[in-house]
Amino acid sequence: MEKKPTVIYIVSDRRSGSTLLENILSKSNEVTSVGEMAMLHGHILKSGPGERWNWNCSCGEPVKECIFWSGIIKDTYQKDPLVFNTNIEWSFKAKKFLAVALLPFIFKEKLLGILNAKKNKDVPRTLNLLYTKIFAQTGKPFIVDSSKDPLQALSIYKSQRDFNVKIIWLKRDLRAIAVSKSRWKELNVKKKKTIKKILLDVFYYRRICRAVSMFIKGDDILRMQYETIAQQTQQQLDTVIEKFGMNSYTAPEYMFVEDDHTIGGTPNRFEKRPITYDESWKKAYQNKKLLYFVGGLLNKF
Repeated sequence: MEKKPTVIYIVSDRRSGSTLLENILSKSNEVTSVGEMAMLHGHILKSGPGERWNWNCSCGEPVKECIFWSGIIKDTYQKDPLVFNTNIEWSFKAKKFLAVALLPFIFKEKLLGILNAKKNKDVPRTLNLLYTKIFAQTGKPFIVDSSKDPLQALSIYKSQRDFNVKIIWLKRDLRAIAVSKSRWKELNVKKKKTIKKILLDVFYYRRICRAVSMFIKGDDILRMQYETIAQQTQQQLDTVIEKFGMNSYTAPEYMFVEDDHTIGGTPNRFEKRPITYDESWKKAYQNKKLLYFVGGLLNKF
């Protein structure tokens, strides 16, 4: 029996391993790896995140000239650019999300107001058109989208569509994310925040992800931990395969991009690196024992 097309959407915070997980899944001959579809509109306009690689596709070509993407956007963006939108606009730091973060069981419905805002209504329609064209162009039954955005995942999940949507909620130790983000901000010469402040932001974001997960049926969501994926790659891949009905294949030993047409992702995705678990982030807490302890407690919520 022919498989119904399925979009696997990875929800996570930044610096949580979404690029790694997407790369592992991309090695299946059933999968089209698209990278971060949320960034596609910005890559077309050459605006927003992506300046470090000149907003090009991973093949090195501008999106409008890429052999893959030029055909996908031909009858979507070029036909009506005014209603082409691939990115839900919201800020998890807004005060109105405080109640959602603290008491997601009670205030989760507030998230639906963001999705119904006029500026966001075109997003699921645009993405569903793009996904449908990708399925038709590639003939593959799975698309992996590592955009990470929980509200965007929810907007697609609740929309009218002709394909399945499955969610992977990928978590990583909050303390590791905070250190990684701190180093990333230094690399990009951004305003530096303390690890303490970043840790609280990361916890806040995870609570929003928790609220979104409550809208997803149990059969449609898989919760995974980055640390486990890095250490037990084949076992974790087999879990995804069984959950979403994919054909079995051998997990790669290395993370690498080969003949891909992905949008966004970290620039170092082009380096061929062994899949290993790195605990070097713990050194940043050698003189922050209390913060390390508090971060460990926050991981449990």
